[in-house]
Formats: sequence, structure tokens, C-alpha cells
Amino acid sequence: MEAIMEIYLIRHGECCNSADEYFSTEKQTMDPHLTSKGIEQAKKLAERIKNIHFDIIYTSDLIRAEQTANIINSNLNSNIIITKNFREIDMGELFLKEWNTFPEIHSKWLLHEEDISYPGGENGNDVWQRCKRELDIIISSNYKRVAIICHGGTIRSIICGVLNIPQQKRFYFGLPPTNCSINIIVYEDRHYYLHVFNDYEYLYK
Repeated sequence: MEAIMEIYLIRHGECCNSADEYFSTEKQTMDPHLTSKGIEQAKKLAERIKNIHFDIIYTSDLIRAEQTANIINSNLNSNIIITKNFREIDMGELFLKEWNTFPEIHSKWLLHEEDISYPGGENGNDVWQRCKRELDIIISSNYKRVAIICHGGTIRSIICGVLNIPQQKRFYFGLPPTNCSINIIVYEDRHYYLHVFNDYEYLYK
């Protein structure tokens, strides 16, 4: 029997609303920083998990995820690996344009019957494939528990991927994962299991 591995999928704290000023020409995506509320959310998360040992922490290379990872790691002192593979879904032209510029695509997208790509950007499977490359490396290691600090859309695509659910179904998971929520998948005997989804009530205690 293979060893059991816990993978914590954690969404970053609240960040500034997308705006032209936060568009990174280097990364070709929106890259806002945490708000003061987002920093406090990350501090509450850090306090909640301070006694949990993580063999390694992975984080998206977007600022809001890196900030969250650094705050929670202030209590954990784990190594952090930064990777663009855990970025939020690439919304392509929608970063700087409105949906009404693409009415036909928008109409199909709203139906959630197919895994529709954003105009000039990614679809859910694109996200899953790049995340899977990192997950394959992670599960080939001897880690027992790993944290991945990433994004709401990324978390939903990962969960669909590991459970072999069509990516368009990610929109039916209820509300998007809340900022600094905890989601846990377990890898055991070559299978993934979803143990926790969108646990955030501790933020309001």
C-alpha cells in the first residue's frame, strides 16, 4: 500500500479588485496585492494551521498568493516553491475587455455545458493540465502533507481533475472557494479523495 498524502488547497486572502493598474505585462495577467482584510484573513489562517506540519508549501507566483504563503509560513518555517503552474485561470482578453465584446462566446459560456475557453485565454482543462504537471511531481515525492496556495478557479479545476469530473461542472460546486478557505484532497493507492471543501468558518470566529 502506498503512503497517504494530504494536499491542502488554500485560496489566497482577499485582494484588490481587478483594474488596469494591476495588469502585469510581464505575467500577462491581473496581479493585484492583498487588501488589509486579506492580510488579516491570512493571519487568521496562519494561526489556525500553526501546529500542522507541512513538508513543503507550493504557491502560485501571483502576488496575492505569494503574500498569503509568506504570512502563513511565518509560523510554519517550511520551504516555499513558487510556480506559475498554480496561477489562476488565464481569462485572456477579458482581463482588459468586457464580456459584451464577445456575445456569442459569452452565451455558450453561461450555459456551462462545455468547457469553454475564455477569449484568448484558458479553459478549465488547460488549468488542470498545468496543475497536474506539478501534482505528478508532488505525489512522486515522499511528502506526507503539502500546502498549495493558489486561486478559487484553480482549486475548482484541480478538484474536477483529480475526481475525473468534466471541467464545466466546476461551476456547480456552490460558491467559489472563499478567501483563505481550506480544501483538502488525499492521495492514497493511486487515487485522489476529496475530504474537505471550502472550510472557512474559522475566519469569522
